[in-house]
Amino acid sequence: MKPTFGRREVIRRGLQVAGGLAVAGPAGRLLSGGVVAAGSRPASGDLIAVPYQLSWLPTTEHCGTYISITDGTFESLGLAVTPIPGGPTTQNSAIIVGGQALIGGDGAESIGAARVEGAPVKIFGARLQKNPMCVMSLADTPITTPEELIGKTIGVAQGNQPSWDVFLQIVGIDPGDVNVVPVQFDPSPTANGEVDGQVVFAINEPGQLQVQGFDTHVLLMADYGFSIFAGCYFATEETIDSEFDTLVNFLAGERAGFMTNLADPTIGRDLTVNEFGADLDLDPEQQLYQSQALATVMVTPWTTEHGLLSMSPNDIAANIATLALAGVEVGEDLFTTAVVDALPPLPIAAPGTLPGSSVPGSSVPGTAP
Repeated sequence: MKPTFGRREVIRRGLQVAGGLAVAGPAGRLLSGGVVAAGSRPASGDLIAVPYQLSWLPTTEHCGTYISITDGTFESLGLAVTPIPGGPTTQNSAIIVGGQALIGGDGAESIGAARVEGAPVKIFGARLQKNPMCVMSLADTPITTPEELIGKTIGVAQGNQPSWDVFLQIVGIDPGDVNVVPVQFDPSPTANGEVDGQVVFAINEPGQLQVQGFDTHVLLMADYGFSIFAGCYFATEETIDSEFDTLVNFLAGERAGFMTNLADPTIGRDLTVNEFGADLDLDPEQQLYQSQALATVMVTPWTTEHGLLSMSPNDIAANIATLALAGVEVGEDLFTTAVVDALPPLPIAAPGTLPGSSVPGSSVPGTAP
């Protein structure tokens, strides 16, 4: 059986709602825990309330949302957006189908798996165009090509094993030619020299080592055909039909917020550390790294011309092909470009080299070329 895989350590394929959330009625209309139903008019004004289920914990990865909430962009678009933190046990597709949030974020693999199992969900935008999954190694002993993995010892967490298996299929390396050892999501095995490399998220773990004084190199799987959108925006088919303008305005706000952060990554870092993610006691330096690194996976030649969050036909086709290798058989109907295509094109600066990197578009701050 081919492997299926999910975001970091969780494969969220079930459609059961976790944590005792209420489930009933059309998406965006029944909510629990005090969240205002989407499409309603709060007493404070005629804004449309938009509960937004984040794809992960409230880190800088979601800072575009925080910026557009704080600077009034969403309000100017007629929206009152409420970000709902995700986490390792959050079943995002179940939450969207059950109506706990109008819009959700998740990886294309999880959304696709949910659709295969009958969830009427579609992806209408993609934040992370290049999947951040990578092989991280120390800059002094970098792993720079897939071929250099042969004979090396690579740490792979259980939740990342399926992604690793698919990557090896893509690059044509026999799994038996690499010594894989189980690790957790702590990047210390790389720092300690216990492994030659470790499968991690390029916008996360390398920054954790950077703040400890370790320079790293990342071998980004997306640069070798591992084409899976991460941080996708998705909703039910019914919501896309009935709340189309709301979704367009939401993406407009998201795009504006992330463009602000691309210009000054300290803005997203500060809002994350001091407000939206304050309860997580995040490291400001590591979150700045993540804020800067977002450019390397959000900005591509396609989004440079067509705007952040847009999805090219070629990338959609590549996603479908990669998902098939993982045993997630989906078609083009998993995606709709109608929402993001309704936004005016907003070209942005071409992919550049971030501080501490000399590899445009694929390396991240503090990494070696």
